[in-house]
Amino acid sequence: MEHPKVVEDPHYHLWTDALHARALARQANNKWDRGTYVRWAVATSWTVLEIACQEALGKPDISRRFKENLDSAIQNKGFRSLQWGCGIWQRVLDLHKKRNGLAHRFISEDDYFPDATVADESIDIVREAISAIYRHVNRRVPIWIQDNDDRGWDSGRRNGSNMTLIHSGADQNDPKLVKLFYVHSGKEKLTDVLPSGTDYLPYVDDLIRKVRVPISAVKVYEGNTVVYVRELNMRGT
Repeated sequence: MEHPKVVEDPHYHLWTDALHARALARQANNKWDRGTYVRWAVATSWTVLEIACQEALGKPDISRRFKENLDSAIQNKGFRSLQWGCGIWQRVLDLHKKRNGLAHRFISEDDYFPDATVADESIDIVREAISAIYRHVNRRVPIWIQDNDDRGWDSGRRNGSNMTLIHSGADQNDPKLVKLFYVHSGKEKLTDVLPSGTDYLPYVDDLIRKVRVPISAVKVYEGNTVVYVRELNMRGT
């Protein structure tokens, strides 16, 4: 089962949108819905690539006349030129042409019903190109680009049921007893009961890594007093 994603970066947010669009394209039951989701995946993944190139080079105006502006920015930074005639950058040009056709031109009626593999290809190209541009300019590749999963359509069946773990040494009569809760669909769910004085932050981190439903916050109480709150921007909340 997929763990919910904590999305704390606007760039990553757009990437999860593209992954979601691809998942919906795969799940679509008719060509009309599939075409909509494929076009969404292509357009959004291309935007993610444009922003990545701008961030990697510190150049905010690359998107218009993409190839020319990217070449210029790379030259001005003193890096070697990209090879547009082969490999990933040739595939990027093909994707750019496809995206422009969808966004700026009237395409043929048949082209409005692309197969879901077009979304797959767009995601693959953008992931590889983002990794390539960051490495090309000697910068660390964003870790979120490795995310390749999305559940697709939300059935709304996740009820947030949970178990409560009472840890060794926890005394229910202790007025400073430490309790961890997560917030799901506006309700607090108790997950851990710890002895007073426990360093609760490792337990908070562990809860966020392992939780199976999208949660909006983690709260820690000492007795009846809230001593810690971490709000979360999880996809699906």
